[in-house]
Amino acid sequence: MSPGSAAPLEHPGCLGLWKAENDRLVRQWRVVAQDSGQPLKQQAVHHVLEEFRGLLHKLQGLPSALSVLPLELTVLGNSLTLGVGLVQGFMKDHVLNIQQSLERVLNAQGVPLPKSGDLWGAIFQSPFIPSEMLPPLHHLVGLQGALWLTDNHPGDLIILLRTVMSSQCKESGAHLPGLTEDLLSLLHAWDPPIEVPDAPLALQDARSLKDVLLTTAAFHQGLHELHMENLSLALSSLQKAAFSPCPRPVLVLVHTALGACLRKMGHPQRALLHLLEALKAGLTPGPPLLEAARLYRQLGHTTAELDSLKLLVEALSIPHSSRPPLFPLGVELLITALRPASSLSCGTQSQAKHLLASRCLQTGRGEEAVEQYLDLLALLLDGSMLQGMKYSVTLPGGSPASRVPDVFLETATALILVARFQDSLTVCEELLSRIAPLVPQKLWLGQGEPSLRPALSPVPPRPEDPSEHLFYLLWASAAHLLQGQAHSGLGARREALEEFSRCLELLFRVQPMDRVVDEGADGDVDQGLSRDVIISSAEDELPSKICSPVKVLQKLKVVALISRGLEWVAEGRDARALQDFLLAVQLCPGDRRASLHLLYVLWRLERREEAAAICQRLEAEADQYQDNSEGLLPLYLESCVNRIPITEQESLLRELQKSLQRPTCS
Repeated sequence: MSPGSAAPLEHPGCLGLWKAENDRLVRQWRVVAQDSGQPLKQQAVHHVLEEFRGLLHKLQGLPSALSVLPLELTVLGNSLTLGVGLVQGFMKDHVLNIQQSLERVLNAQGVPLPKSGDLWGAIFQSPFIPSEMLPPLHHLVGLQGALWLTDNHPGDLIILLRTVMSSQCKESGAHLPGLTEDLLSLLHAWDPPIEVPDAPLALQDARSLKDVLLTTAAFHQGLHELHMENLSLALSSLQKAAFSPCPRPVLVLVHTALGACLRKMGHPQRALLHLLEALKAGLTPGPPLLEAARLYRQLGHTTAELDSLKLLVEALSIPHSSRPPLFPLGVELLITALRPASSLSCGTQSQAKHLLASRCLQTGRGEEAVEQYLDLLALLLDGSMLQGMKYSVTLPGGSPASRVPDVFLETATALILVARFQDSLTVCEELLSRIAPLVPQKLWLGQGEPSLRPALSPVPPRPEDPSEHLFYLLWASAAHLLQGQAHSGLGARREALEEFSRCLELLFRVQPMDRVVDEGADGDVDQGLSRDVIISSAEDELPSKICSPVKVLQKLKVVALISRGLEWVAEGRDARALQDFLLAVQLCPGDRRASLHLLYVLWRLERREEAAAICQRLEAEADQYQDNSEGLLPLYLESCVNRIPITEQESLLRELQKSLQRPTCS
């Protein structure tokens, strides 16, 4: 049989019967879809889908033939339209169905399967495609494009559309224009052929799919450019999506993305208008409320920001019914679930409540912060604590990535802020009771071993990940630091000194790897490494805005030393305080607070020349002073740093500068 000829049917009338069966199923579904409620529609789709699959099985049981393929491809398209809509996404079986059908098309054309695996290219480069096969084939192109867009493979769709248009120009003899690499331009230029008369009925034609792909591609491209900070390109793509036919759930996301883009471009009023449109468009207010909070924060409108976050928490507390199946394929089906890091993801209720609580703490609204944190702890502890310890509770755009132990520490910090010292002690004790068995006896900080990995995603770390030991040690150390500050607030200096010392003892369990090498000369290295944990100080995987755990470790040491030194000063033991302040400055020479307290105690001890040297150094460093933490500190630690008193020390510095006849240092 020559390529392009039809394989003889044993009963030629079967083709007509099968076409009639396909058309009956399409008409039956259209009646159900138009006049039935959702429960009846969902019940009917299973029945109709099974009949389409049965019909497809009959057609594919025959040798592939060009005369049958238009019907076979149409039935496949109808089956995929219902199947994808029913499960609300493309499954592995759908991918295999498309691939199997493409192979049958090549077999009917007499074209061998390409070694490259590019089945589409081989089909459209073949010398002959019957005109009646083009409409269902282009419909299958649309379904393949929908699959690739949901899988975030727009490049594959670009190649396919260029191949299709090259084939169309060759068939018609038209001039082939310079084909662009821009997906939206290619989709606009794609011209699916009109169905031939008496063709098998389709649930959704290629032209309808083209409109869906255009809107989806514009939205995805806009989000990508927004993420890459190409704001003008993002605005252009998102505006195209907004002016396309969009269902209301998609309009919510499009207007929210436009609001985010305009906020970043410095147009807050226009951004606010789009967020209002998003709130009007549907019953999913989470994304626009979170973006409104970001906008108000940027404008410095703290009350409006917190009000938006409260509304977000309330909105996320309302259970939402699952999305019903969507028929035919629409934009909302192709916009895949947003990743947690997406700026349009509004997260969970606990994540939103954490953002609200942390912003209350950062803005000095202590009582409100305490209320939110205690509610959040109750919400988190209602589930599995083992799982909760490892999961992130931070929303995109919030503070550095936090996990449940960080929430304990932030809660304790908020309680200290409102002078509820005993409650703060209780929260820290609860945390320590849960993580104390996980704190290692010694950690070696090495190079090139398993890299440190902070919990920046909701994927729990592997139990064997050595970096987890460092996080447990940091959390336990911070709990003792906060307990020391709570005891200090209660006036219990002896207990405060004990807690600060426990904090430092834990922190100094982390030793640099070069000390292991030095000890190895005495033959003890194997024994030491067999008992302890080696971790890496590599920070390549850390986002630039997040302070690395190793730097958090250093900052905790400095804060604990300063805090213990202040207790020694309060007891009149300035010599002991001097030791702690000196060590803090040695650990972090650029820490202004440590230097100010060292200056203060040197002056109290009447070591005037050393105090004058510190004063001159502080003056020289004043203009270029910046925080050496090189990233955002955890919120509990940032609060600890800000609570270190320096008013009296700054006053002494100014007096000394005047006496030395030097300009005042800010």
